[in-house]
Amino acid sequence: MKFGVMISNSYAFMDMWEAVKAACRADELGYDSVFFSDHYMTPYSTAWYETYEVLPFLGFLAARTSKIKLGTCVTPIPFRPPGVLAKIVSTIDNLSNGRLILGVGAGWVQGEFKAYSEWGDSATRVKKTIEGLKLMIKLWTEDVVDFEGEFYRAEGAVLKPKPVQKPYPPLWFGTTGNFMLRMTAKYGDGWIPWVRVTPEQYRICAEKIKEHAERYGREGKITFACVIGQVTVEGLKPVLDDVPAVTRWAERVETYIEAGCEYPILWFHPKRYIELMERFSEEVIPSFQ
Repeated sequence: MKFGVMISNSYAFMDMWEAVKAACRADELGYDSVFFSDHYMTPYSTAWYETYEVLPFLGFLAARTSKIKLGTCVTPIPFRPPGVLAKIVSTIDNLSNGRLILGVGAGWVQGEFKAYSEWGDSATRVKKTIEGLKLMIKLWTEDVVDFEGEFYRAEGAVLKPKPVQKPYPPLWFGTTGNFMLRMTAKYGDGWIPWVRVTPEQYRICAEKIKEHAERYGREGKITFACVIGQVTVEGLKPVLDDVPAVTRWAERVETYIEAGCEYPILWFHPKRYIELMERFSEEVIPSFQ
């Protein structure tokens, strides 16, 4: 079984240089992936407004790491122009020699969209997500792209170099909505819900994805991951009060495995992140190999 780790891109969690240290240590320890949240402003408090732009940060990490996969958890597709996003993703995939995983979402933080992009209702953001992905896939796989959609268009667009991964980097959807679960089955290579999804909710959603995947002829094509956390020890104050504190590490992982998870991703407490990550790799991972 493979394990990944997850790091918030907010300084309220850890600053970017500590995040570099944590990602490099995860690479050394043999974790399969490191995922980063992709936000400019989050609604928890103004302390969470101090963030770094994740996409160029991943390009930097590509040069500092050697084996670990680099992912977003998750990127709101309507937040950036999809053609520009496709170009950035292809560049990072080349810099990392094919180690990028693109997390896919429709976005949920109204404040950051209004500040830096364009907000819309839920249905519009979902439509933009699917249409944006269609344009991105064409740019990654076709020589010259002409595209006319409801929200996006391109004329004579050439994207070179293409991504190293073929046909393009894996798309891991972070969602629990019924329509987007169906889109996960249709377009996704993975499913990566957030820590607030309980094991029972996970089981129900995973079964829905599998049912849809069977109808699309995509059985066995989707990696069922889950961000599990906050992995901590007794006595540490949680960073977010509504995120479950996980102190019985192996037991919690086992619970999600029983619900259908095959790729646990750990969100460690920021005050002792590297220490807890090292302990988890020594004390828990061997029992799941």
